[in-house]
Amino acid sequence: MSKPLMKEAGMEQPLKAYQVGDNDIVAAGSQEEALAVLEGLAGQTDLTIGNVAPIAEDELDVPVVDEEGNAYPTIRQMLAELSEPTYLFGWD
Repeated sequence: MSKPLMKEAGMEQPLKAYQVGDNDIVAAGSQEEALAVLEGLAGQTDLTIGNVAPIAEDELDVPVVDEEGNAYPTIRQMLAELSEPTYLFGWD
C-alpha cells in the first residue's frame, strides 16, 4: 500500500492569485513569491510587496477575456491546473 503524497515541512503554500502592479496576475504561495515570479519574468522592477494584492474571492470566477474578445478559463480554473508558481496573464 502506497502512502499518500504529502508536502514536506516548509514547502510552499497553496497557490493563490495576486495582482502585481497595475497589469499582471500571478499564481503564487505568498505576496513575496508573486513579486519574485514577476521579477523572474520581467527582470528587476520598481515594485514592492505594497504593489502585490490578493485577488478577491469573488473575482476568481469572473470570465477572463483578452483584447480580441477570446474567452479563457477563470482565474480559479487556472489555479486548479497549476502545481507551481507562475505568471498567469497581464495587460497594457
